[in-house]
Amino acid sequence: MGQLRSLSLCILLLLATGCATTANYERILSSWVGSDADNLVQAWGVPETSLPLANGGKVLVFERSGSRTYTTPLQVQQAPGIWSGIAYYPGPITVTGGQTYIITQWCRTEFEVDSSNRIVHWRWEGNNCVALPPK
Repeated sequence: MGQLRSLSLCILLLLATGCATTANYERILSSWVGSDADNLVQAWGVPETSLPLANGGKVLVFERSGSRTYTTPLQVQQAPGIWSGIAYYPGPITVTGGQTYIITQWCRTEFEVDSSNRIVHWRWEGNNCVALPPK
């Protein structure tokens, strides 16, 4: 019963706050185009990598990753039993599930900066480049 209550609470929170999506993430990235790269670094922190470009610009690379553990739900099934006289003999119980998986989530975001330190382009890759909608 506690797990059902926790799941219901999580669903309600998601509905109340909205869903994190890649479209929301891309809106955030697009809002940085034309901005000074120093402001981006102040907001996002120091990039993992800064790659120089031949045109005098650079590419700032931000990466984040993490992993979480997911365990499949347990399912208990009992086969039908049999009656023998006045005694009932329950059927065998089968338990499935309970496998644990580690899921790695990551996002790599690159901002191209021109020679005047203005952000001109962005790109991302990964399975966790998402954001909540703006409030």
